[in-house]
Amino acid sequence: MIIDDYAYRNKLFKVNPNIKFSIGMLFLIISLISPYNILSVLIILGMSITIVGIAKIEFKDYVHFIKIPFSFLVISIIMILINFSGDKSVLLHYIKIGGLYIGVSQTSIDTSMHLFFRALSCLTCIYFIMLTTPFNQLIFIFKKLHLPDIVLELSMLMYRFIFIFMEEVSDIRTSQELRFGYINLKNGYHSFGLLVNMLFKRMMIRYDEMSIALDMKLFDGTFHIVEDSKDV
Repeated sequence: MIIDDYAYRNKLFKVNPNIKFSIGMLFLIISLISPYNILSVLIILGMSITIVGIAKIEFKDYVHFIKIPFSFLVISIIMILINFSGDKSVLLHYIKIGGLYIGVSQTSIDTSMHLFFRALSCLTCIYFIMLTTPFNQLIFIFKKLHLPDIVLELSMLMYRFIFIFMEEVSDIRTSQELRFGYINLKNGYHSFGLLVNMLFKRMMIRYDEMSIALDMKLFDGTFHIVEDSKDV
């Protein structure tokens, strides 16, 4: 929700979305193919400065956006960093468990550092596009790139249902909290179970309502995306 809000009120909102998307994708490709860590670091710094300093995204929010995937990235890197070997000579630091040596090698350190900076630089490029370009403008760009209509339609429906999902969760949880549904651990588990059950039923009802609305508008199975020259 915050990302979508920033996409519409950042300082780069009026910049041509084709330019923003092209810049983001260009540096994303460079991040993927570059063998140099220093180049990835420069892309991370450049994109972060652009997002925070030029687009005027709040620094604390930007850190919050990065923090969630960053946690998974660190866990993945640790798994790559650790080696299991029967020969201790290939390891720089190790511990011995039975006849097996567990430690790190120079190769695993180099590989881990390269993957870490590459993944983080790609992540900042993606956030640059997401935080500066509204979803409707991205749809027009994807249409120009001749992505299959089914992909665009599914993207639009998923995007729409994210907000419906968040709205329903908020309404149900607020109602439960007003009835002290989370006053203790036992009630919390019970309330959460009810939330999941009610959420499924409410989402199906909203889906039926949307289907009826589309039928009333003579929906023929295709969402016709009309390009607006002001947006793209």
